[in-house]
Amino acid sequence: MDFYCPESDKIVLEKMFKKINEYCGTDFHYLAEIAAFNITGSGTIMVQYLDQFQSESVRGYLIPQITTDRVKDCARIVLSSYLHFKRSDEYISAPYKPAPAQIYTRYDNAFRDLKPKKMKDDLLSLACNPRDAFYLPFTMRMLASWQIPVLESVFSSYFDSSSITHESVGLPIQSENYYPPLSFIRRELKFTAIDILKYFPSESTIKLINSCINDPDKDIRSAAKKTLRFLEKHSLP
Repeated sequence: MDFYCPESDKIVLEKMFKKINEYCGTDFHYLAEIAAFNITGSGTIMVQYLDQFQSESVRGYLIPQITTDRVKDCARIVLSSYLHFKRSDEYISAPYKPAPAQIYTRYDNAFRDLKPKKMKDDLLSLACNPRDAFYLPFTMRMLASWQIPVLESVFSSYFDSSSITHESVGLPIQSENYYPPLSFIRRELKFTAIDILKYFPSESTIKLINSCINDPDKDIRSAAKKTLRFLEKHSLP
């Protein structure tokens, strides 16, 4: 196999690939091939094996194809699998172990592609968790584009870095060996918040964005100016 995973997962992978190859007339054997190629029709087969895998990384590899094939109840399957990841040890990177970016980015892309408005309440619950909001920036922007009012207060709170604590993102106080560190999560959430608030034009929003114009971080300043230009173009009557 081309990817580290438990022995039990390797057995499941072999069974899954055998069934895919028989059904699709292909000759795939590696997870890297799943990432590199669109194996049309294989998503339905992957769903049958999804919950048999122990590794969240392996499960994550299957999500793009399941999404591309729009299998039955696709959005619900993706959300259920994300929540499974959220309950796992891989949700937060342990010291000296790989960060889970290869996992959460696949879910983020899936939600953005599926645009599951019927599940907006489930996704909103994720927005209220700083780590999930950090993991799913495209999903958060999608929610904001639907102009769901509660998002304005949620992301306004993320402007205040002190509101995003070690505890709220599931890190111990001494977390230097964890990636991403708290400082990085705070910074990225501020970027997401600046962009999201353009969907909620109001005097309070403009005031909040203006508070970033003199931020020591030049990238934050640039993002704030971009959002202000948008707000000026779509100003209130």
